[in-house]
Amino acid sequence: ESVNPTSKSSQLEDSGCDVCNDSAFDSLGIASDFHQSEHNVNTSEHWLERVPPLNLCHTSKEQSLTAPVHFFQCLLEIRKLSERGILQADFSELENDTFTICNSVSQLLDGLTVFYNSPKFPAPSFLTEAVCVLVSLITDTKLSNHVLKKCFKKMEEFKKNLIQIILRNRSMNRFQALNSVSQMLGLLGRNNILRNSLISLLLSEVRQFAEQLLQAYQVQSVYDITQYENMFLLCMILEQLLENETEESNISSSDYGGEEKIKFLKNLDQIILHLSDEFPLFSLYLWRVSVLLNSGQMQ
Repeated sequence: ESVNPTSKSSQLEDSGCDVCNDSAFDSLGIASDFHQSEHNVNTSEHWLERVPPLNLCHTSKEQSLTAPVHFFQCLLEIRKLSERGILQADFSELENDTFTICNSVSQLLDGLTVFYNSPKFPAPSFLTEAVCVLVSLITDTKLSNHVLKKCFKKMEEFKKNLIQIILRNRSMNRFQALNSVSQMLGLLGRNNILRNSLISLLLSEVRQFAEQLLQAYQVQSVYDITQYENMFLLCMILEQLLENETEESNISSSDYGGEEKIKFLKNLDQIILHLSDEFPLFSLYLWRVSVLLNSGQMQ
């Protein structure tokens, strides 16, 4: 029995994605903008005077991001001033102020989700600024723990939404937009707590798709080629996160992934063996991820 023509290898061969992912996370220049934003924030002496007043009655997409971005910019600046001894501030009190912190984080993440669902190019400056503020917040050693204690579930929801945006996008010209989403996931991985849970989420998605692809191949049925192509972005993000994890000697690499790591590695050799002829590039990514997982376990 022949395979449905829409699933023949001549039409459904591996995506043309390059296995080299060095530039995948800087397609829109957000990474460089992030470093520039860090430089701007460090000039703290007159920073607060330069912040424009807010029009809180405005209801546009831009304004929905402006308020939480402004709040967290001020919070980060106060933290920097307190670190220099210019101000005295007890940031442990943030954990008692549930509404302000959680509401601001929710607004920021919801606003980013809206933009990633309907992206515009080039990326608006206020969107880049929102990304930079979020990354600064979750990578700040003193603020991140206080914020994540109250907003971890919301951050998990945000990561899941971004992953689904990647998987479900069926636009013909989707790859530039999806690269910006994958870049955001990579930036979230800078936080150790968020990185571990993100690795688990990605392992689960890649494993489930590999199993579905194997089943479709064995019964000669069609599969979702668009999702197959989008899956390569998740593989690249996962590989980057695992590489960062194993390079940081102060972190126990054997702990990340947890149960999902065990599920991913189980029967993986057989999956790769069956898929390698028809889907060589995807099989290569599966193998590379398994190598990184196993190398972390040995460390």
